[in-house]
Amino acid sequence: MNKSNDVPALVFSHFGVFCHDVAALEDFYTRVMGFAVSDCGHVHAGPVEFDMSFMTRRPWEHHQLVIAGGRPQALPSTVNQIGFLAPSLAELRRIKARLEKEPGVTGIEAADHGISWTLYFVDPQGNRISASVNTGWYVPQPAYWPLDLAWTDSEIVRQTEAQCRATPGFMNRDAWRDETHKVLASMNRLASQATPSVDAKITSTESVFRRPVGTTAPADAFPRLAMHQVGIYVADMDKLQAFYEKTLGYLVTGKGRLPAVGSQPAADVVYLTRDPNQVAQLILVSGRDAKVKSSVNQITFRVPDIATLRGINEALRTIPGCANFRPINHGNSYSLYCDDPEGNALEISFESEYYIPAPIAWPLDFGMDDATLLKHVSDRVHATPGFMPRAEWKARSRAELVASGRIEAEDLVEHLY
Repeated sequence: MNKSNDVPALVFSHFGVFCHDVAALEDFYTRVMGFAVSDCGHVHAGPVEFDMSFMTRRPWEHHQLVIAGGRPQALPSTVNQIGFLAPSLAELRRIKARLEKEPGVTGIEAADHGISWTLYFVDPQGNRISASVNTGWYVPQPAYWPLDLAWTDSEIVRQTEAQCRATPGFMNRDAWRDETHKVLASMNRLASQATPSVDAKITSTESVFRRPVGTTAPADAFPRLAMHQVGIYVADMDKLQAFYEKTLGYLVTGKGRLPAVGSQPAADVVYLTRDPNQVAQLILVSGRDAKVKSSVNQITFRVPDIATLRGINEALRTIPGCANFRPINHGNSYSLYCDDPEGNALEISFESEYYIPAPIAWPLDFGMDDATLLKHVSDRVHATPGFMPRAEWKARSRAELVASGRIEAEDLVEHLY
């Protein structure tokens, strides 16, 4: 933990959901959304077992999105949104046209939030997705105006700018970013969002992905997107806001009542970030029935070292409502799993320098000193079939993602690289 203000140095890494049918949802995200399956397998967790699929479009992240089976058909999704950035209104229109051909996709609707033009839709198993284009302006959130993508770009830009400039608190996005950077820095809550760098030679042309990704980009290019935020439904907004703000160090950047957006009812929302480039990395949305089990498989945050992981392990165990602590060594990472105060599974993860095929889960013993723990992990991963240095996996995966046209829109998230 950070001794100066008692919040950990962490960054958002990836997100996981439970679903009814892993194969069907994997097909949607690979075929329609352009993800590649980095690993997959069957998991036995005590009396429970299910299939898992790990997917990415960002080669520095082994997985950005995790899909796990085991969600009953009757259980609704508690995911408010899995959020992506897109480069232009033209790309939003192209994505919309692509989605309209998918029979399992519902709730396609557009919204103008002042800070972004956003296309919403619901995936074939009930998880809401957003694809947003940043406008370059800022108005306090939540904000909402209807958006008609049939309008020309110039008509949309003119209307949005006029609405923003008439809104109290309006400023240019760059000015908002600079102010937010100063606030986070003054609170000692500013952490580099960049993933660990890559400097490796590619020693093999064998694919690192568990499903074929192709060797050329398709004629109908995958959507130009970059994953950047997640939203979850909550039952007790004050309790969960306090947890993410005070315990995990997130800054509240907006709070209020969001009007109904298409088929989505009006709701109270809280926006949180630790990245001044994003108004929100995490969005809390009211409306979850407290009796409904969370469909969140994991909200994962990366920490810079073992010491921080040890510190947050100790700190979270003192937080009322945090439960079900599971320290796990994946070989690829040293991870602490636990449930937040509303039962959403969290993973706090320190990335190792190794890659082995997932899923693998060995016990993680915090009773070991650092040297003993690191040697223990090193010995196990080097003896595991499929082992390679993590940097080599990243380099090889990027080459494949580029060749297959599946690489995310890196220019939209340059600060992450």
